[in-house]
Amino acid sequence: MSSQAFDAGRGASRRQSHHPGQPVTTSERGSAIRSGPGAGVRADFPVHATRFVAPNWPFQPLPPPNGISPFRYDLSRLLVADDIDKIRQAGVMVVHTVGDTGDYRGRQQDFVAGLMTADAEALPDGQKPAFFYHLGDVVYFAGDVNMYGDNFYETYKSYPAFIVSIPGNHDCQPDDSQDGPVDPNKVPLDGWVQNFMSKDPTRLGSLKTGAGRTQLDLPNPYWTFTTPFATFIGLFSNVGEDEAEFHQDQIDWFRGELAAADKNLALVVAVHHPPFSGDTERSGSSVAYNTLFDGFAATGRYPDLILSGHVHLYQRFTATVDAGDGKREIPCIVAGNGGYTNLGHLRKINGNYPTVPLELGPSLRLDQYDTRNFGFLRLEISKTKIVGTYLSAPYSPNGETNAAVHDTFEVDLTAKTVGTPPAHHPPHGHRSN
Repeated sequence: MSSQAFDAGRGASRRQSHHPGQPVTTSERGSAIRSGPGAGVRADFPVHATRFVAPNWPFQPLPPPNGISPFRYDLSRLLVADDIDKIRQAGVMVVHTVGDTGDYRGRQQDFVAGLMTADAEALPDGQKPAFFYHLGDVVYFAGDVNMYGDNFYETYKSYPAFIVSIPGNHDCQPDDSQDGPVDPNKVPLDGWVQNFMSKDPTRLGSLKTGAGRTQLDLPNPYWTFTTPFATFIGLFSNVGEDEAEFHQDQIDWFRGELAAADKNLALVVAVHHPPFSGDTERSGSSVAYNTLFDGFAATGRYPDLILSGHVHLYQRFTATVDAGDGKREIPCIVAGNGGYTNLGHLRKINGNYPTVPLELGPSLRLDQYDTRNFGFLRLEISKTKIVGTYLSAPYSPNGETNAAVHDTFEVDLTAKTVGTPPAHHPPHGHRSN
C-alpha cells in the first residue's frame, strides 16, 4: 500500500481508517452431523456439543440492508485506486484477522491492537495490511452503542488499516439485567449497524475519544467482500451462545454467493460460530458445520479457508473433503483470542493436553492450538497460495511484549492442500498449562 494510505489513513470517499497524525503506528436448528469431516471424530475429543443447550435468546431480527441482495462490497470502496494497483503489482494482499475483542472489563483488547499495529509497522512497504477482517463480538456484552468509543475506536486509534466485520452473538444480544440496566429502546445490532452499516462513511465513529476512524457503510450483517486476490463470504450466525442459527433466506444467499464467487481467486468463508472446536466450554456448532458443508456440497464450490471466532483461543483444524474432482484440504481456523478477558481451555486426553498433529477421525485433524496467549492471524493471499501466520504473546499490562510466531500454514490453491511454508519450523504444539 502507498505511504499516503498507510501514514494518513485515508481511503476512498474521504473516509479514514485511523487516528490522524499517528505515525505508522436453519430457519431450523441443524440436524445430526452428516457424513464428512465432522463425522467419526474420536469420542475423547469431541468437536461439536454433545448435548443440546437451549439458546439464551430467540433469533434476533436483522436490520434493513444498505441496498439490495447479493450484498457485495468491493475493496475499492475503501482504498484509493493507487493502493489497489499496488496490491495487484505486488502480487500479494496482506490481511489481519481475529475476533472477540472489546471486553471492557480489562485492557487485553488494547494489548492485541498494539501487537497488530506493531506488526503492520514492521511489514515492508508493499506488504502492509489492506484491512483487518473482524470475526465478530466487536463489543461486549450486548454490542452497546456507548461502548464503541472506549472499546473500539480508542482501542484501534493507532491501527493503520480499515476494519471490516461480521457481527458476533454479543453484537446482537439483547440487554441482560445480570449485566446492568436494561435499555427498553435497544434493538438488535444497533451498535454494530451504527458503526459498520452507516449511511455516511465519512462520519467520525467517536467524538468522545478523539479517535479519527470513520464509520463504514457495509451492505448487510451477512455480506460478500470482493478483493483483487480473494472473495470473502461472511455469514451472520445470530445470537445463540452455543449454536449458530440461520434462516432460509441467508442459507439461499450463501449458496448463491458460493456459486457466484470468482473461481480464479481464493475463497474465504467467515462465520462467528466455528464449525469445529475442541474447547471445554461450548465446542463447535453443528448448525454452522451443517450449513457450511451442506452448502459446499450442494454448489460444488469449496472454500480455501474457513475463519471463525467465538471460542476464546486459537485452533487450526484441517478438514479433508471429497469435492467431486478429488480430495481437498480446508484449514478451519478458530481465532477468538483477540481481547476477551478470559482465555478458553482445550480438552485434555487422558489428563494431558494433546500433542499435535492430532488425528480426530478419517477426515479431520487438529494441527495447532494456543490457549496461553492473546494474538491474531496474518494472511498473505496471492493467486497461487494463502500463507497464514499466527502471532501471539502472553498478556502484558504495559503492552511492551512483542508477538511471536506460534503457527504458520500454507494453502496451495492449485493442489488444494495444506502444508507448512518452506524454511519454517513451528513449535510442537503450543499447550496450555
